[in-house]
Amino acid sequence: MREQVAALGLASRVRFLGVRADVADILRASDVFVLSSRWEGNPLSVMEAMAAGLPVVSTAVGGVPELVRDRETGLLVPSEDAEALTRAVQALVDDPVRRQAMGEAARQHAVAHFDIRHTVRGYEQLYESLLKGG
Repeated sequence: MREQVAALGLASRVRFLGVRADVADILRASDVFVLSSRWEGNPLSVMEAMAAGLPVVSTAVGGVPELVRDRETGLLVPSEDAEALTRAVQALVDDPVRRQAMGEAARQHAVAHFDIRHTVRGYEQLYESLLKGG
């Protein structure tokens, strides 16, 4: 990746941050969260970004479409479509009102659906149903 960045002349604009303990601070300093994966399961990074109030621009792969509501909490694009990804990021860069509204919708969605208390309650309900059935 470093070689590719250098070959494209982007070394002054791209930073490789490595392992960080201050991810929450980095997210708070960001305007948009971008994930350009070819494959994802259920990416915690997307949930963290949404909880931090960031709109998400991501490829519509794996579990991402289940997390991001397209055009509400972020923008989803086809995998391996760099032009679509670029257009989506640029659309949010160019429209701060839309970007902020999507970020707030993302935060509200994350609080309503990704909070650990909801996960615990879901497991409790699953166990209760299994105990009743057996």
